[in-house]
Amino acid sequence: MAENKDRTMTTNPYSATDSGCYVDNARGIYATDAIIEFANDHGADITHDPGCPSIDCAATTIDATFATCEWVGEYEDRADDWMNDHFPVDGCSWGRQDGDWGLWSLEDED
Repeated sequence: MAENKDRTMTTNPYSATDSGCYVDNARGIYATDAIIEFANDHGADITHDPGCPSIDCAATTIDATFATCEWVGEYEDRADDWMNDHFPVDGCSWGRQDGDWGLWSLEDED
């Protein structure tokens, strides 16, 4: 993981030509786990707070760390912020668009 953290501060492999979906909304409530994993793979250090109240849902029977947490939106915001702060792309933003998560052109927003 330390290699990724060093790399994020010196190089940005992304440009506007890389815009698009990186985590498909078809994952449903499990998308947030994939989004956080993506950000952590890029050097973020987003960890689950064991004090977070759990949501009573089917995800409790599946290996989903963040999907079952009431603070799921806050965790995802941290992933968005990390990617936008450490991998900024002019005219684009990391986050959700139409349910999917990825790098999106700001010009496409209505």
